[in-house]
Amino acid sequence: MKLNVSYSTICEEELLLKLVPQYLAENPIFCLFWQRGSNDTYQVHCSNEIYSLRVYRHGLRSREEVDFEIAPLNYLKEHGASVAYPIAKREGGYVSEIHAPEGLRYVVMTTHAKGDEPEYCGRKHIYEEDARLFGASVAELHNLSEDFETEHKRPRLEIEHLLDRSQDIVGSFLQENSANRKIIDDMIIGLRRTLDKVPISNLDIGFCHGRNVHNDNGSLTHFDFEFCGFGFRIFELATFNWGIWDDQNRNELCSSFLQGYRSTREIGTEDLALVDTFVVIRQIWWMAFIMGNVRYFGYNDATDSFFNHQLTNMKRMMSSASIGENKF
Repeated sequence: MKLNVSYSTICEEELLLKLVPQYLAENPIFCLFWQRGSNDTYQVHCSNEIYSLRVYRHGLRSREEVDFEIAPLNYLKEHGASVAYPIAKREGGYVSEIHAPEGLRYVVMTTHAKGDEPEYCGRKHIYEEDARLFGASVAELHNLSEDFETEHKRPRLEIEHLLDRSQDIVGSFLQENSANRKIIDDMIIGLRRTLDKVPISNLDIGFCHGRNVHNDNGSLTHFDFEFCGFGFRIFELATFNWGIWDDQNRNELCSSFLQGYRSTREIGTEDLALVDTFVVIRQIWWMAFIMGNVRYFGYNDATDSFFNHQLTNMKRMMSSASIGENKF
């Protein structure tokens, strides 16, 4: 019996033997399958260096979108930003193609982001200092990318992608639950009313990275630009707030993050007023990401209990943002 494959795991030894030598990485010794996320990440250990190898999932990104991701990495590296930048192939270019059982997959090698993700827990002064450092580093990326342009295309991180598309994905899972579908739709109507009060031209729009960063003894390196794009920078700032939503020191951490950001770049009054609104949008976008990938992550991640728990969080977020606080 021959069965098709929707998502394979590429052999470490095959990558080390056949693909890694195509890149300008000297003396590769071994390759480790490191992490499965929206894509697969491998670590390539050489005699004096470690590199990250990303194997994109089949069908997740077009070649155009992968090329888009490479462009800001090279631009930011050239302008002095601390990023995990792409490694060139010996014959030129950055992107390799491999033919997996499920179909074509793209591969990119980058430098390794040393350190670990900042830990927003433990001793309070360390806690808040990490948030401040992260805020300043995000502001630096925004400053350095101010003049970045590319001919490559990706979905813009604006309402059509963040909210409209997310509403469609989440709604498709609630076809048999009209009550929850109505709650989501009403929430989005409330979000739109808030957004409609602010002219888009008044908001800070430019290149955004996401939130992946490693801290190596106070030195931060941004990596994994999988969700990068042009769009609302307030969405990127709100992502930090969203990531620590349940933390008991959230207010102090957010204050430290904004203090760090403002030490390097100003935040417009209207952007700042929409932070909580975009926290809710980030929650909806994340739910859509999980639900839109259940074929690969497993349907266990999109059960009724998962949705009900997230819906409870959204109600709290809406209340915090003073959007429809008496309606849900």
